[in-house]
Amino acid sequence: MSEVLIGEWKRTGTKKLQSFGRPKFLRPSSGPTPPKRWLSSRFCMPAFSFTSLRPRLRLSATASAGLIQLGLWVVLAGFYFAWNNRPNFHFAGPVWPLVALQMGFAVLLFNALVYLIIPRWLLRGRYGQALLGAVGLLYAFQSWMYAGARLALAYLPLDAVMRRTLHGFYVADFWPTLLSPFGQLRVLMGMLAVLLFPVLISFLAFALVVERRRLHLERHHLALELGYLKSQINPQFLFHTLGSLHRLTRARDARAPDVVLHLADLMRYTLYETDAECVPLARELEFMADYLALERLRHPATIEIEHTVTGPVGTQQLAPLLLHPFLERLFATLDDYDNDTTPDQSARLTSHVQVSPAAVGLTLTRTTAAARPVGYRTEPAVAAARRRLALHYPGRHTARISEDAHTVRVEVHLQLPA
Repeated sequence: MSEVLIGEWKRTGTKKLQSFGRPKFLRPSSGPTPPKRWLSSRFCMPAFSFTSLRPRLRLSATASAGLIQLGLWVVLAGFYFAWNNRPNFHFAGPVWPLVALQMGFAVLLFNALVYLIIPRWLLRGRYGQALLGAVGLLYAFQSWMYAGARLALAYLPLDAVMRRTLHGFYVADFWPTLLSPFGQLRVLMGMLAVLLFPVLISFLAFALVVERRRLHLERHHLALELGYLKSQINPQFLFHTLGSLHRLTRARDARAPDVVLHLADLMRYTLYETDAECVPLARELEFMADYLALERLRHPATIEIEHTVTGPVGTQQLAPLLLHPFLERLFATLDDYDNDTTPDQSARLTSHVQVSPAAVGLTLTRTTAAARPVGYRTEPAVAAARRRLALHYPGRHTARISEDAHTVRVEVHLQLPA
């Protein structure tokens, strides 16, 4: 066969073979010429610019959390300096020793709440451990301030007011207070007055951490669900078409070779070009036209097909194989009546695609001469396609399906991203 093809090509002096021709799946795409930004639009990438060559600083999640926490401590240090210099609580000398003590325990309190007490104990229902942790923080606050105040009084040159404050609040009556329940209540009130701001920051930071993890899990779940829904498309379509090809080859039908070529082109797209998050609209419309050409070969006598596309098709993009299931299931429900010699099983299908710069609409109508069971709306593939629409275009799509014994009408409208 290859020698015949080469000899035919040499004899005619042209690349187009007279009798055989190259298979469609080896030829360049017959669609419109891709724009210059085809590569970026194909892979949902931004257009190239020299600014993209600038180095970008990428930090790990741990480094980002550390920088955010460092910023919080800078803000908290400013709060403590302002708090200890208020008009009714003013020192003649520097206040940094007291600020250092308060900041040190604030760091300990923040990390204990955010990484241990709240996530590991409180939210898991271990309320006893959470309560013991809170009591432990209370005693830790007293011990920290007592040890820090003793060291500051012994080794730092403090003014008289600062000395009286440290000794009166944190050193005097330390042991009696440590062993008294009412004394602990007074310590708790004093602790909240000083550490209420870091406690609020701790709960806010933990809420942000929880929200971030929730969004991450939602995105991961969404990706898994989208992958699962899209994986259902190819096997259904492939087995459906192979069944028709098997019937044609057994009957030695002349349409079988053309079906193989169309199927190869369709499978090339579904297997190699639909892994991206979005694809050019022009390529998706070309796939739809190829699929309808395949269906014309499969049902030349019983199904009349009309397909039109209006509007400018440029660089718009959409999720791959998003509209195909609605069209494929209209044909799939006719397979039980695939008899080209039965006039009363004839059908007519019209497909109209309306394209605008920021939207695309698909209208499908199938009418049959004989009454059919009403069940298109409840088809699993149709339900999966509607679910994909909801996941890819939440709040930016409409999908209406109406059907009776003779007519099925599908209207899908999408607002495309800018």
